Amino acid sequence: MRMLWIAGCLMVGWSMSGYAEDPVLTNFSRANEYFQQKKYDSALQLYKACIDKGIVSPDVYYNAGCAAFESRHMGEAVYYFRKALLLAQEKGLPTADIEHNLHVAEQQVKDMPETLPPLFFISAWYRLVHMFSLNTWALLIVVNIWIMALLLAMRWLRGQHQSGVKYIFGASICSLLLLIVITLSAYQSTHPHKAAVCIAPQAALYTAPDSQSEVMTQLSGGVPCEVLDMAGSWCKIQLPNHISGWVKAEAIRQL
Repeated sequence: MRMLWIAGCLMVGWSMSGYAEDPVLTNFSRANEYFQQKKYDSALQLYKACIDKGIVSPDVYYNAGCAAFESRHMGEAVYYFRKALLLAQEKGLPTADIEHNLHVAEQQVKDMPETLPPLFFISAWYRLVHMFSLNTWALLIVVNIWIMALLLAMRWLRGQHQSGVKYIFGASICSLLLLIVITLSAYQSTHPHKAAVCIAPQAALYTAPDSQSEVMTQLSGGVPCEVLDMAGSWCKIQLPNHISGWVKAEAIRQL
């Protein structure tokens, strides 16, 4: 089985000058050393410390996922790999290694609910949305707006009856609307506030937010889900196979 690991030298988006004497960078470097020494639990704790300090980097989450995998914490491994994938997609970074490790980790999850296959047009739309990064789609919107402003100026200078300019201006409006929809979809796909992962080794799925209610099934660590509702210390979730129920909030972690 091939497990890939990105070392600390690939800290995408980190400013070395700002972290030269920062304990967070020290923890990150020490965690990488622990990982190389196969002290995976110690490495995982230090990666968690970096995350708790507010460091949002796909490299930190990716390394944390590798350490969690080697420590046999499959729930946390899946969570960290999924988080790293979302951050990398948002920044327009390569995702092949992350996707590979996520797939390997998910294969270790027991009783993974079968995901219903998406319809063809949904898959095509997903591929279109992820053709470019979120920043690139936003840049295309700005370029489109400048083109529209230029066409509007041409109409004003050459007269209102220039049909060619009018049609191009109308096409620009349509393309702007399409770009806005795509950008919003890209934002939602990289900021899935309701997406979550079961991080507990095992968690009961109840029919109601009450431990005395009927247990529908047992969830293994690493199972993805979507949060539908919250009630105190309980969360109502929906699994990939569309089965929904209630779990303890501490058993899952939102992305």
